[in-house]
Amino acid sequence: MSLRRAFVAALVPLLVVLVTAPAGPADARPAEPAYRGIPRTYDAALAHFNLVNDIRAVRKFVTPSGNIYCHIGGRGPKGCEISVGAVKDPDVCSGVPVADRVGRIEFRRGRAIPVCNTDTIRKPGARVLPYGAATKFGRFACLSERQGVTCIHLKRTEGFFLHKGEYVIFNAG
Repeated sequence: MSLRRAFVAALVPLLVVLVTAPAGPADARPAEPAYRGIPRTYDAALAHFNLVNDIRAVRKFVTPSGNIYCHIGGRGPKGCEISVGAVKDPDVCSGVPVADRVGRIEFRRGRAIPVCNTDTIRKPGARVLPYGAATKFGRFACLSERQGVTCIHLKRTEGFFLHKGEYVIFNAG
């Protein structure tokens, strides 16, 4: 078993324990971890999750700014979408006649894939995931930070980071 897979195998039970742990005082706010830079690899993304102490189980969420919406549980595409700051990417969007910007990243067939979208995956009722908090639902986990959102697949070495004007895909293999 690779070190990465062993680490992910250890991360899942930890996330379960943290999600089911009793909450602190009603007025307590978790401290947001310090800025750690944009994750550019799966391992760097895992390092971000290691510092999180606020993990929630939500299927869909929006960042406090409202700019990034993510759906990681239930029916429909799994991924995140940005409202303002889609990324002009001619390499990805050249064959798409109606969109020249990547506005969504989805998990599809074992890969994180940039999408040149004109539609939306946004659905009403999404909860705000505070900066510094993470969510785990099924095989996916996402972390909301002021710098953007990082999402990973917990059983495969794939994921992405998304923020205004930039995205990073980390697919191994």
